[in-house]
Amino acid sequence: MNGVNINGTYVYRSLLNDQNVQTNFDDLEFGSGTMNITQTGKTVKGTFDMGSGYEMTLEGTVYSDDTHSYLSMTGYGIPDTVTDKWVYDYFGIIVPIWPNAVAQVPTITGSVIRGVDHGASKAGVTATFYIVLKA
Repeated sequence: MNGVNINGTYVYRSLLNDQNVQTNFDDLEFGSGTMNITQTGKTVKGTFDMGSGYEMTLEGTVYSDDTHSYLSMTGYGIPDTVTDKWVYDYFGIIVPIWPNAVAQVPTITGSVIRGVDHGASKAGVTATFYIVLKA
């Protein structure tokens, strides 16, 4: 697969990986916000705005094999802000466009892991994320 382009503004949502089907959906939220991604070749850079001054910078790569395309990136907290020293790693698959889809929105789904402790939030916590291209 060649020619993947993920430039754009995306709505981000992530959910805790809770194995109890009876957990209230509202209790699964891990994070949300807006990701602005700029791709140059295989390199991606951008920002992640979670609102209320919670922002990170994004750096990573896009790559493909014979079947799928992937996004691998790291979010870094911004020095001297509430996110200072935060590190989150994201790995996602760029969802292929279904041939018979109706109004399918470009989407990337994957997993996120907190790389370092910050406050009461411990490193190693994982969640499932998806981002959808904002209209």
